[in-house]
Amino acid sequence: MTLNAPTLFWLVVTFLLGITIGSFLNAVIYRLPNGLSLLEPRHSICPICRKNLSAIDLVPLLSFLFLGAKCRQCKAPIPWRYFYIELLTGALFVAVALRFYHDLPTCIAMLLFTAVMVPIFFIDLDTFQIPTSLNLLATFIPLGRDVWGIARHEAGHELVWGWLPISLFGGAVGILIFGSFRVLGWVWMRVEAMGLGDVVLARGMGGMLACLAPSMFTPLRLLPIWVMLSVLSGAVLGLILKFAEKRAEAKISVPVSSVADAVLSNDGTGNESSLGRELLDVGWCMWFGDLFEYLMSTFGRRHDPEGVPEKVVEDEWVPAASAIPFGPYLVVGFFVAAFCGELLTAAYLANYVLPKTPPVP
Repeated sequence: MTLNAPTLFWLVVTFLLGITIGSFLNAVIYRLPNGLSLLEPRHSICPICRKNLSAIDLVPLLSFLFLGAKCRQCKAPIPWRYFYIELLTGALFVAVALRFYHDLPTCIAMLLFTAVMVPIFFIDLDTFQIPTSLNLLATFIPLGRDVWGIARHEAGHELVWGWLPISLFGGAVGILIFGSFRVLGWVWMRVEAMGLGDVVLARGMGGMLACLAPSMFTPLRLLPIWVMLSVLSGAVLGLILKFAEKRAEAKISVPVSSVADAVLSNDGTGNESSLGRELLDVGWCMWFGDLFEYLMSTFGRRHDPEGVPEKVVEDEWVPAASAIPFGPYLVVGFFVAAFCGELLTAAYLANYVLPKTPPVP
């Protein structure tokens, strides 16, 4: 991409869009784990004094700096995390625009996917859970991109076996890979080694990476590097963060009865499961059982006057105190694979798999 004046203009617009969406994502990250609706209250509020925030309080990045990281009304300190999430979202939006500028539908899909990955990263980091609504969005964004490509007969969006969209094919493979980790972890240690939310997250990521694979290669081309990078980042970064106890200072206020508190007190031995149950859970998500449950629960809430909004606690998995949330590292692995996966895959194949051509004498 040539960085001329029009290009710089659109990059600035993309960054401004990103930090604006990042401001909204701060509300998502705060409200969903606390069982609060994204629609009510309609105005953003200070979590300390509960007063409505005005437009001057909500200018992305600038309000935080000009107000000295404090609420304008009650002077309570605002965590720097709010600033970082806005900045991170803006930076990721610019990175996506630079990487996929040549393919507008894919660029839009990746921007939407990024807006879902950011709250998943931070919610899972704090609570060891991923809301079903976000996981479903992560699944249907690549499916929407794929349907658009199929309708326009784009290269790389041909149906697998003549009937299966590549996004669903990649999603199924993603579930099989990390569902196998979950099942094998139970067989080995008799505990659920991976939360079901992480397995479902792999469905959306596998579908998105299948859409990002170059059209001349298999849709699964980027999945091996994604799996390797996710496991590697979880092993290295997760252990470093655990050792430094950085994750202990959670920035999201979670109810006392939540999984986040259970993590600190439960040794992980109280989970009742079986091999059949593990296989059934993975298969249930393979066939979109989570979508069925979400629709049924949402439909039930609309007819139940005492119904409550979705909470982040969505399956029975309670991790041990030494557990590491794997969702954030799936996100890290996904973005590295999306931005650099083709380069890394091509370099690996050229140097270690494909036969070398002998020099011409």
